[in-house]
Amino acid sequence: MAENKSPKTFDAGAAVSKYRLVKFDGSMDVIHNTATATDDPVGVSRNSAEAAGEYVTVSLLNEPGTLEVEAGGAISADADVYAAADGKIQALPSGAGDYRKIGKALEAASGDGSIIEILPYDYNHVETVT
Repeated sequence: MAENKSPKTFDAGAAVSKYRLVKFDGSMDVIHNTATATDDPVGVSRNSAEAAGEYVTVSLLNEPGTLEVEAGGAISADADVYAAADGKIQALPSGAGDYRKIGKALEAASGDGSIIEILPYDYNHVETVT
């Protein structure tokens, strides 16, 4: 039996941008993950899909290695990063809420749209800010 390793190719359930966290929809197609702590991100898109039905290659979070992900705002190097809207990542927000941890920033993000390298770990942890 062949090894099942990352990256994997999936159908897009909607338009998907490159370097974004993705999750499965109800049909096992990938869509952008959200900032909702109950979302279950599976990986990061390696290419864009213009519409549903196109193929998206995904680097899985549970495979060894680092990932490049688009930031939704400024992030310091060595900061823990969390899921943000539209499949992006963010530093821990100061507003009250539950936030899904994704990993650690290996470099700083200057602002929204920056592509940074992260080390995924502890991505099942939810941090609560009160």
